[in-house]
Amino acid sequence: MEQIVQQILMARRDLSREDVLKKIIERKRSAEDYFLDEVAARLVANDLGVEIPNNEDAFHTEIAVKDLVSGLNDVTIVGRVIVVYPIQTFPRSDLTEGKVARLLLADKTGSLRLVLWDDKIHMVESGKLQQGQIVKVLHGYVRDAIDGRLELHLGKKGGIETSPSNAVESDYPQINDFIDKIRQLTSNKKRASVQGVVSEAFPPTEFQRPNGNLGKVRRLRLKDDTGETTLVVWNRRVDELGEIQRGDCLRVMDARIKTQPDGRIELHIENSTQVEKLADQTLPQPRSAIEATIKVADVKEEGGPFNIEVTVASTPDVREVKTAQNEQVLVSSFDLADDTGTIRISLWRKHAELAKELSVGTRIRAKNIYVKRGFSNLLELTSRASTTIEVISKPETVNA
Repeated sequence: MEQIVQQILMARRDLSREDVLKKIIERKRSAEDYFLDEVAARLVANDLGVEIPNNEDAFHTEIAVKDLVSGLNDVTIVGRVIVVYPIQTFPRSDLTEGKVARLLLADKTGSLRLVLWDDKIHMVESGKLQQGQIVKVLHGYVRDAIDGRLELHLGKKGGIETSPSNAVESDYPQINDFIDKIRQLTSNKKRASVQGVVSEAFPPTEFQRPNGNLGKVRRLRLKDDTGETTLVVWNRRVDELGEIQRGDCLRVMDARIKTQPDGRIELHIENSTQVEKLADQTLPQPRSAIEATIKVADVKEEGGPFNIEVTVASTPDVREVKTAQNEQVLVSSFDLADDTGTIRISLWRKHAELAKELSVGTRIRAKNIYVKRGFSNLLELTSRASTTIEVISKPETVNA
């Protein structure tokens, strides 16, 4: 019966496991419990238009990620290990310590987290399960996670086979398929994976939490061939990552995206984030900034950095604002134009000071400028610390 229930759930995603079991019970009651569970389940499947194979082996074939639904049991799935998250501990009600390990698995149809409990995590602790491997998960069960995403759990009967003999390497996505380009990071995404070179490594600093305990934070600047962003490392992860210096190559998997008030996007390294040092030759060299020169008409999505040559189209409005960190800073907003269109720009801090000297008709070159969505949800340009504004020409003045 259980196998038939799983077939119904995969075919009818509008039904929950409880819905199907209720229908089976009602079928049995209608026949005064004359039907066996399996017979009742087959009749329900027929009522729902779900074809159930008679060959028992058909129930034990591998399932693709896209076909998984919450409530499935005894699942067999094959995928590549994309991320091995740090092992976490938790207290049980009997005061003993439990352990849980999570991995991100992917096949060509999608990805999901694999969750290992207690004695099952020895494969992670021993290094038998590693990033990049193809694995076959046997006797798993599917549940909804707190964040609404599906998770595949490995129960007591479950097992994992590494490098299964029938798996074809080219059939499964590579780790690099899950790497985001820094220029493409937006506030619309909650998490991201990036790969790049450390361009700046600031020393760790300590701070006092409201409860009096000390915390620790460290910031790094990471650059790939499309742009640059800040990595923010918190508390115990600062010590775990060890010595990281300028020029190190890092692969950061599943970091949290946080957008600052001025539009800057940061990646925060949390307990679930995987950080790996890579050999230098694994990363492409950053391309010249001149290759990223754009026109106004090319601005179609958030990201950066870019270079752009434009003309000031409206008088800059310079004002003082308070940030979320209660910092008073200057910001200037005005319109820019080229031969393809018009766009709004916001210059912050030192760049806002420069805006006081700009008048309508001034031709400027903005380097390392970024694109974000403004308060009206329209795309606009914004400056960051690395931005430079160069005056190319000023409007001619007419003498009386």
